[in-house]
Amino acid sequence: MEGETTVNREEIIRLVICQLSAYGYSSLSQAIATHTKVPMTAESNSRLEELVVLGLRSEKRQVEGADGDYSAAREGDTDTRSVGEYAERSADRDTADEAGNGIDLGKADHILAEVPQLKVWYKTKHKGVATAAVFSKDGKYIATGSADASLKLIEVDRVRNPAAGSARREDKPVIRTLYHHEAEVTGLAFHPNGLVLASCSADHTIKLFDLSAAYGKHSFQSFKDNYAYRSIAFHPSGDYLVAGSDACEVRLYNVRTGKAYLLAAGDGADLERHSDGITQVCYSANGALIGSSSRDGTIKIWDGVSGKCIRTISEAHEGRAVTAVRFSRNSKYVLSTGLDSCVRLWEVSNGNLAKTYNGAALDSLNAQAVFSRDEALVMVPDCKANVIVSWDTVTGDLLAQSADHKQRITWVAASPTAPALMTCSVDECVRFWCADTA
Repeated sequence: MEGETTVNREEIIRLVICQLSAYGYSSLSQAIATHTKVPMTAESNSRLEELVVLGLRSEKRQVEGADGDYSAAREGDTDTRSVGEYAERSADRDTADEAGNGIDLGKADHILAEVPQLKVWYKTKHKGVATAAVFSKDGKYIATGSADASLKLIEVDRVRNPAAGSARREDKPVIRTLYHHEAEVTGLAFHPNGLVLASCSADHTIKLFDLSAAYGKHSFQSFKDNYAYRSIAFHPSGDYLVAGSDACEVRLYNVRTGKAYLLAAGDGADLERHSDGITQVCYSANGALIGSSSRDGTIKIWDGVSGKCIRTISEAHEGRAVTAVRFSRNSKYVLSTGLDSCVRLWEVSNGNLAKTYNGAALDSLNAQAVFSRDEALVMVPDCKANVIVSWDTVTGDLLAQSADHKQRITWVAASPTAPALMTCSVDECVRFWCADTA
């Protein structure tokens, strides 16, 4: 047929794998990738759905006799879509939980949150200080990083349902150890499809690892800068990766092409950028906003469409360094951590302070507060007491100190699906904490 375009088998399988991950079947998609030996790359996890929609639309118009040019369906068009285009579509598709049923500080009949009783279910050790941890979107995997430059990939089901007494490698919770950095691992991020892990390091590089490869230990893609990277985050589409480093700039990478962009480029950009190193970057749930924190004491909110700074919260922590920042699921609030030993909740719409959480000692540039999976709790590692401090998100009441460690906690990550935490410590260990009822 004239104009017919053929697609090779590998490309079709890759599209299917990514779409299955988007539907929440990450284990199935990983099994298919392993069985078919199709190497995964950090592509959009929704491209197959988009192509099907475009095809059905085109077919319908052809049946109706429409004479249209469906340029969006041409090969390569989806590769060039902007962050803004995705953000606008995602905003329309927000679930009720993300759009309106998140944190509500004005709720009159609020009941104090309960802090789950956590115990250590699993512990493993790096060969250097454990420095970073992250859960996959479906909560089935955990990645950890270390000052020894290595990464570990842990399967949560093997932690919660261990094969008693088994010495078989395939029964061990650590299913992969990855190497390719030359210095401390400073940040981690799972691609939304669950099959690619990104890591950043003090060696000035970002590495992307294919988790579907049976035995691969090295990255398949790398980005390099002149400064140590401190934090990374994937756009919800998986097509872009935002990064913060010891430079004052927030960079955006197209993970397909490797092309880098600077937020706040062009005239007046110097006024929008941070004046000191970046400590953390994050995306809002729909990708419409980017948040960044810095040693300069400010929080900045960036437009995910234009890349322009739309809000700066100055003196966010009394002029001290802001060590971490993250959005609430409904994108109405941003949670920050600072060296003034406070955790604060800010309104994104106007930059006003909504709540302050006091009672933890925070004196490390790695200090970061996180939300529990239902956002009922705000939790942060106390740098001196070596415990996790928990507050009620709405009232700010200090509820508990838990997850006692013998040495300093360097990082905490909360599971998105269960009452569970992953902690890192200077004792070189990473620990999985979970409630008995989970």
